[in-house]
Amino acid sequence: MEVPEVFRFPFEPYPIQLDFMKNLYQCIEQGKLGIFESPTGTGKSLSLICGTLSWLTDHDQHKKLQLEQKLNILKKADELEVTSKPSANELGEPRWFTLATKNVRNSHEQRRIMSELNKILQQEERIKKLKQRVQNISSNALNNSESELHVFAANTKKYQTSELVTLEDDDMLIKDDSDEELPVEEPCEEMLDDTKIIFASRTHSQISQFVREVKKSPFGDGIRLISLASRQQLCINEDITSLKNSTLMNERCLEMQKNRSSSTSKTDDGRPLKKAKKSSCPFRDHKRIQLLRDISVTEVADIESLILSGKKQNACPYYAARTAISDAQLIVVPYATLLKKNTRESCGLKLHNNVIIIDEAHNLLDAISSLHTICIWGHQISQVHWQLLQYHQRYNACLSAKNVLPIKQLLFFLSCLMKSLGMHGKPSEHNHQVGLEVECKGDEKMYECSKFCVEAGFDHINIHALVEFCEKTKLPQKLLNFKPVTAEVTPIGAFKTFIGKLQSDRVQKDCAPIGETDWKGTSLMPILEFMRCLRNSDQDGRVLCVKKVLPSGGYLKYLLLNPGALFKDFVNEPRAVIVAGGTMQPNSEFRFQLFGAAGSAQSRIMTFSCDHIIPPDHVLPLVLTRGPSNKELDFSWANRSNLLDELANFLSNINQVVSGGVVCFLPSYDFERQVFEHWIRNNYISKLENRKKLFREPKEAKDVEHVLSEYARSIRQFTNPSSKCGKNGAMLLCVVGKIFFSCKAKASCPSGLTCWLDKNVMFVNCCW
Repeated sequence: MEVPEVFRFPFEPYPIQLDFMKNLYQCIEQGKLGIFESPTGTGKSLSLICGTLSWLTDHDQHKKLQLEQKLNILKKADELEVTSKPSANELGEPRWFTLATKNVRNSHEQRRIMSELNKILQQEERIKKLKQRVQNISSNALNNSESELHVFAANTKKYQTSELVTLEDDDMLIKDDSDEELPVEEPCEEMLDDTKIIFASRTHSQISQFVREVKKSPFGDGIRLISLASRQQLCINEDITSLKNSTLMNERCLEMQKNRSSSTSKTDDGRPLKKAKKSSCPFRDHKRIQLLRDISVTEVADIESLILSGKKQNACPYYAARTAISDAQLIVVPYATLLKKNTRESCGLKLHNNVIIIDEAHNLLDAISSLHTICIWGHQISQVHWQLLQYHQRYNACLSAKNVLPIKQLLFFLSCLMKSLGMHGKPSEHNHQVGLEVECKGDEKMYECSKFCVEAGFDHINIHALVEFCEKTKLPQKLLNFKPVTAEVTPIGAFKTFIGKLQSDRVQKDCAPIGETDWKGTSLMPILEFMRCLRNSDQDGRVLCVKKVLPSGGYLKYLLLNPGALFKDFVNEPRAVIVAGGTMQPNSEFRFQLFGAAGSAQSRIMTFSCDHIIPPDHVLPLVLTRGPSNKELDFSWANRSNLLDELANFLSNINQVVSGGVVCFLPSYDFERQVFEHWIRNNYISKLENRKKLFREPKEAKDVEHVLSEYARSIRQFTNPSSKCGKNGAMLLCVVGKIFFSCKAKASCPSGLTCWLDKNVMFVNCCW
């Protein structure tokens, strides 16, 4: 397909926006790896949306047209073969044999093409009916929203008081493949394997902002978009959301899905002997989830809207979003969902033949490294060892030999990890009587993965097979029912235990890696994450073994050193990959450390960088070191509170001479609040607002767009020659790194000024 000269855009695009979309379109069409740089305020998000969705629309239409043309050519070829005179071919084969061979090939190709066309037509018809169905349901339920929310609250309260699942022993057993129950799938038509756009960004607020941009774009009415997120963001069951920790929420959700019918055993005289109570999530209803999926596909909705729809329909937004992937054209995800392979596969997100767009990619390498860096503590290893040991002792007689072997191997593996941290006692001692631990000398060592396996003593164990066994048998979920039991201790032992626990808590608090998320709960999941990391090459990472005075306070940490090695799937499987950001320099970091390290040829990498929408001759950067009263502008932490009057006088003078917009960036929200409150107490606000209307950056991302619109509207209103109110524009107070969009707002203004504070200077940037 040729690159179009005109793109669907909500307004006439700037030349740099048009160039951005053309290069983006070309990059996707040619299947390249793109590094796109567009400064903040140049409409990068809108250019990404319109460029990629223009290509997707053209691609789908072109694919359908191409299939129809091929089918017509094959049909005409059959007609020509029938009317042609018989003659022998070059190999001397009879005419009838040659015709039969060609007819078989043509028939096979026609059936393949017709199958593809039928899938496209069936999907178009299904989406059309789906939209009509949702529209009918929405119109009928328009007046019932309050009653539906009342039902939602009643159901939530009802299930909050339900008891935990009491599982039968049969549910806890690890069965052989022949004994496993096969899942019953509903018959459905074969799905179309079409190309999708997968957009990833760092935070959920950025994702929500992107979805709002899509909704306002020319594609907002026709695009099928779905937002994926974790249970922590999408779950609406208060029994689960009250747990706060993501690991505990995942475990509780999986636990509630084990919905078994209540069964009661009776004695000979008819008295009940045993009863298994059930407790399932009230929002895990298949029909309601299907309805919510249809609603989410037909309407462009962010995470907040999806949650609201889930509450109205009494359906789980988390599972509705996952089931909507097959019908979606644009899938919006956070970094963790896309970049972690096991997370990506668990939610059914495929890379093959899709277009991947990673926004805010200036920190992509750091994000990959942090996502694949895992830390496990000594007390976690010991606790999981205790759980697995209890499980083995209870069900050993019921398990087959091929299931007992990996369990014993896993127990041995956990024992080796404990010994590497200096834990040589029984597991229960480390969990419940920390004060009785034998103190050891603190130590830190760094290992290659293979050398750590040898040093710890489990190099003969197949780690890959153990991970597969745990995933296939769902062993982590089975261990959740084995809760640690506190050992009985004597008064002296209790005192030692208390002192030991205080020491252990202090060690963990002091020695925890900065920014490391603590795994709460007793799941085997963090151990499995560590085991997956051990399968990586020695060149890609290292294992840090940190021993503490109390062994349970030590930890093992896998550090990823080569993020590009885990990016190979993104180079080999998708049709194209776009990494975009405001500042992508130096792009050699992406060329060699990301794409190059993942095995990409340099000829496949494409770069694009554009200037700002404001011409260079309209920018005047200045640096001020002294204020109006000749006071030194030292905005360091210790001195900044002494310069609030000087800052107010400086901005007041600026407001007198600068017509249009003034944006003042401050180091933090706290300092911004301190400045504003000081100005109110000392009557500086009225002085500043004599010439400009004052705006403040809101902390909530949803309110930013409204404040920006009002800021820009005030500038246009007060700079109008017909305005006689005495004001000449507007001023905005905001925070560095939070809302650095001033140039976008100033682009339509006669003039503008940006100033921001550093440690001991003030930077001023004039634009007109």
